[in-house]
Amino acid sequence: MTEVKSTSPFTSNISPLYPAAIPRTEDCLPLLPEVEQALSALAGSQNEAKEQITPKRVSSRRAFLLQVGLGLCAGTMLLVLITRVVDLPVTLAVLRQNLETWQGLLCASGAALAFIVAFSVRSLRWRLFLRRSENIPYLTVLRIYWIGVMLNFLLPIQGGEISKSLLLKRVTGMPVSRSLPTVGMDKACDLLPALVIIIMAPFLPGLHMSMPLWGILGLVSGLLLGLIGLVLFTAWKRQLARVALQKACGIFPGPLRSKLEGFALGCMDTGLECMRYPGDFLRALLLTGIALTCDGIFAMLAFWTIGIPIPLGIALFGYTIYNMFCILPTPPGQMGSNEVIGVLVFSGLLHYNRTHVLAMFVFSHPLAALIMLLLGLLSLSQLGLSLTQVLRTRR
Repeated sequence: MTEVKSTSPFTSNISPLYPAAIPRTEDCLPLLPEVEQALSALAGSQNEAKEQITPKRVSSRRAFLLQVGLGLCAGTMLLVLITRVVDLPVTLAVLRQNLETWQGLLCASGAALAFIVAFSVRSLRWRLFLRRSENIPYLTVLRIYWIGVMLNFLLPIQGGEISKSLLLKRVTGMPVSRSLPTVGMDKACDLLPALVIIIMAPFLPGLHMSMPLWGILGLVSGLLLGLIGLVLFTAWKRQLARVALQKACGIFPGPLRSKLEGFALGCMDTGLECMRYPGDFLRALLLTGIALTCDGIFAMLAFWTIGIPIPLGIALFGYTIYNMFCILPTPPGQMGSNEVIGVLVFSGLLHYNRTHVLAMFVFSHPLAALIMLLLGLLSLSQLGLSLTQVLRTRR
C-alpha cells in the first residue's frame, strides 16, 4: 500500500491509504471545469426556458386555441348545413365514378399543376414589390410564399399574410415594417378583378347576383378604392395625407394605433413606388392576369375531372368571385367554407347542378390541401425551420 497525501477538498474525508493503481482525484481535476461549465450551461438553458413561459405567452396560446376551436365549430356547422342542401351520397358516387377513369386522372393532374403555377406566379409578383427595398433571391421568396399559403389554409384568420413578413425577417433580416406593406399590395392585386366584375355584372345576360355576392364584391371594391385614393392623395399632398391618417388612426388604442399607422404609411410608400416605376406595376398586373388564368384552368379541370365540361371563361369568372371571399375569416383547413362558397357561386349564381358543384369541391379541396401542405412543409425544411417554430413566431 502506498501513502499519498491529498490537498484536494474532494478527498479531505477519504483515508490517505488506497492502492496506487486507482487513479488519484488530482488526476481527474482537469476535467472538473469542463463538467462544471456544461452543468452551468444546462442550468442556464433550463432557467431561460422557464423565463419564456410567461403569463403573456400562456394567454396568447389560450387565445390561439380558442380561435382554432371556434373555427372548427363553425366549419362543422357549415358542413352540416351543406349536407342538408345537397345529397352527399350521390355526390360521392359521382366523384368515385369519374376518378376511376384515365380522363379523370389526367384532368386531376392538370388541375394540380395549374394550382402550383398560380401561386408560384404570385410569389414572383410579390418579389417585384420587395425588390424596391431589398433584392431577395427568388427561391427564398418562393419558399416563404408557400409557407404563407399553407398557414393561410391551416389557421383560422388568414395568419399566413403576417407570417410572410415574420419569416422574411427571420431568414433575411428585412424589417417587418418594410415587408408587410408589400404583402398588402400583393394581396390587393388579387382583389382588383372585383372592380371589373362590379362594372360588368349589370350587362351580363342571365346573371343575377345575390345579396351576399354583392356584399362581398362591394366590400372588396371599397377597400381597393380606399387604398387607391390614399395613394393618390399622398402623391398630391403627402404631409396632409399623413396628418389625416394619424387622425383617422387616433381612435384606436396606443399599440394598435401605431401598428395601423405604420402599415398604412408603408402601403402609401409602396403605392408611390409603383407610380414612380410604372413598368413594375404593369408587370405586376400581367402576373396577376397569368395567376388568375391558372386559377380558372384549375377550376375548369376540376369540373372536367367529375365529368362537367365547363368552359374556361365561366370557370375563370366563377372562381375569381369565389376567391374574393378570401378576405373573410375561414375555419382551420377552410373546413366547410370552401364547399358553401363554391355552391353559392357556381350553383346559386351560375346555375350549375348543386350535386356536381359539391362533387367538384369535395375533390378540389383535399387536392389543394395536399399540395399546400407538401410544398409548405418542404419549404420549411429547406429553410431549416419547423412548423412549431413558425407558429410560435406568429404568436
